[in-house]
Amino acid sequence: MGKLEHFSHSCPLTSPEVVAEGICNICFKDQVVEYACKPCNFDICKTCSKLPQKVSHDFHSEHPLEFCLFQYDRKPGYIVCFCCGNMSSCSFYECKECEIYLDLGCALLRNILTGWDVREMLHYSHEHLLRRCRPGQDARGSCLLCELPLSPSSICYGCVYCYSFLHERCLDLPTEIRHPVHLEHPLRHLDYIRSGGRTFCGACRVKIDSVPFGCLECGFYIHMRCADSFLRCLMHESHEHKLFYVSSNAKEHFGRKNCCQICLRAVVSSLNSYYHCIECELEFHFECLGISKTILKRSCHIHPLVCKRVCGEDDSLEYCGVCETLIHAGHHVYSCEECDFLGHIECILREKEPSPLYLKDLYSCVEDGKRATNQEDYETNKLMVNDINHNHVMTSIDMCELEDKEHCHICEKEILGNPWKCETCNFVTHNFCVELGKPSRHRFHWNHLLTLMPKPLATDMMSCKSCREDIKGFNLFCRICNFIIHVSCAMRGKRFLGMLGPKVVGTWRGRCLGGKHRMVQVMFPRSYQKFCIICHERVFGKAVSCMECETVYHLRCIDRHRIKDRDCS
Repeated sequence: MGKLEHFSHSCPLTSPEVVAEGICNICFKDQVVEYACKPCNFDICKTCSKLPQKVSHDFHSEHPLEFCLFQYDRKPGYIVCFCCGNMSSCSFYECKECEIYLDLGCALLRNILTGWDVREMLHYSHEHLLRRCRPGQDARGSCLLCELPLSPSSICYGCVYCYSFLHERCLDLPTEIRHPVHLEHPLRHLDYIRSGGRTFCGACRVKIDSVPFGCLECGFYIHMRCADSFLRCLMHESHEHKLFYVSSNAKEHFGRKNCCQICLRAVVSSLNSYYHCIECELEFHFECLGISKTILKRSCHIHPLVCKRVCGEDDSLEYCGVCETLIHAGHHVYSCEECDFLGHIECILREKEPSPLYLKDLYSCVEDGKRATNQEDYETNKLMVNDINHNHVMTSIDMCELEDKEHCHICEKEILGNPWKCETCNFVTHNFCVELGKPSRHRFHWNHLLTLMPKPLATDMMSCKSCREDIKGFNLFCRICNFIIHVSCAMRGKRFLGMLGPKVVGTWRGRCLGGKHRMVQVMFPRSYQKFCIICHERVFGKAVSCMECETVYHLRCIDRHRIKDRDCS
C-alpha cells in the first residue's frame, strides 16, 4: 500500500485498497482516487498528487506562487486567474504579497509571459468591487443588466463574493428609458441599494434578482425582459387594454380574489402561463383567449406554424423571425416544424405588420454622467442620503424649525444642535451624521472608503465588525472587502471630538492607557480647548486620541509613557 506525505493535507495519505472513482478534494473532478485519508474523507487524484507546492512564472518573477487548498468557508469564495481570466472556486496558486492568483490549469503551464488584462471597477448595479474576468466552466445565471445567459468565455466584470456578472458590452447601456408601460415618468436602472431581490416586477409580479428598471416616485419596477416583452403585447377583443404574457406562477395569482375575466373561474388551468393586464390588474387564462394551436398560412412565413413552449434546458438563444428580438426560455411561441423559424405569439397574430419597436429605441438621450443620483447635480450646500425608497436631499435648518424633540434617523440619538432635514419628507439627522452620506474613511477601516447604507445588503444576517451584533438599519459598508459597522459604533467619539474641531488624519500603532482600545492620530486647531490627560497641558496640532475613552494625548507624552512601561517590565 503506497503512502504519500502531501502538502495539501496534514495527515499521511494512503492508496485505497479498492480502486474506485471519487471527487478529488483539490480539483473537484470525478477521477480515480490515487491517495486518500479515510478519517478526514480527503481524496486526491493522480494528477493532483504530483502538484508542486510552489510555482514560478516570468509574468510575476518577483515572488513564487504558493498552493492554496479550496476552503468552503473562504471569503471571498472565488478568485480570478491572472492568466486566463476565468473565475474559479477550486484550489489555486497565489502570491499573498501581491494578491495574484492562478488556477490549477494555468499554474502548470511551462511559461506565462503575459497575464490577463486585470481591471477593477465599482459599478452602480452591484455592491462589491467588480473584476474583469470570464465566468469560466461553472458559468451559470445571467448578466445583471441585460438578463441574458452567461457563457463560460464571455468577457464580463464579476464579483468574487457573490458570483454575479455584468457583460463588458453592457456597461455602456443607457440607464434610462421612456416606456409605454409607465408613461408618467422615465424608468431608470436602479442601483445596488434598491435591487438584488428587494423589488417585485410590476408586469410578471416575480421577485427581481437582477437590476430592474424602476420609478422610485411611483414604486413601479420591471424586469428588463418584461420591459422588452411588453412592447409586443396582445390586443384581444375581450379587453380594451394591452395584455402581457406571463410564463409562470399562474397558481399563485388565480384564487379567491383573482379569476379569469373571460370564463370568470378562479381555477388554475392546465397551463402555468397566463395573460395579465397591468393597468387593470386583471388575469386571463391562456386557453380562454382562443389562441390558435396551429396557423396554416401567414404572410411572415410560408410553412404551417404550431404553438408550443420553448424549452429552457440550455443557454442557447433563440430569436423571433418577425421582430428579430430575443425569445425567452419558457415562453409560448409559434414554431415551424419544417424549418427553424420561431415567432412571438404577439408578432404572428398581428393583423398589420408595423416596423417592430425595440427596447433600444426607448432609451432616452439623458447622459449617464448627469444622473439624478449624483451628488454633483445638487448645490454645494446640500447633501444626499440614500434610502431604500427615496433619495433624501438634505439642507441645514435651525433648531427652532423642529416642532418637537427629534431623534436622528441615522444614529437614532436625540438631536441637540442644528439638524439637517430632507427637502421633501420628515427625515432629519445630526449635522455630523449627514456627513456620512459622502463616502469616507473611518478609523476602524482606514484602507478603503465606507458607504452609508440604509440596511444590510446581504440576505444573510451580517455582524458589526466592532460590537459583533447583527446589523439592522443604517450602517457603513466597504464595497471592496465587505467590512461593515453600525453607525452608532462608527460615530462613537464624534460628539467628543466634534465635526468642526479636530480631524482624524491616521491610525496609531499603540493602545490607550487602559490597554483596551486602539487610537487614532488627530489634528487640533488652536481654537479647540482640549488638554492632554498625562501632562494636563493644552493640545493643538497633531495628537493622539482614544475615541472610546474620550481622551487625548500629546505625541511626546504617550511615547514617553510607553518607553517608561517597557523599561519597568
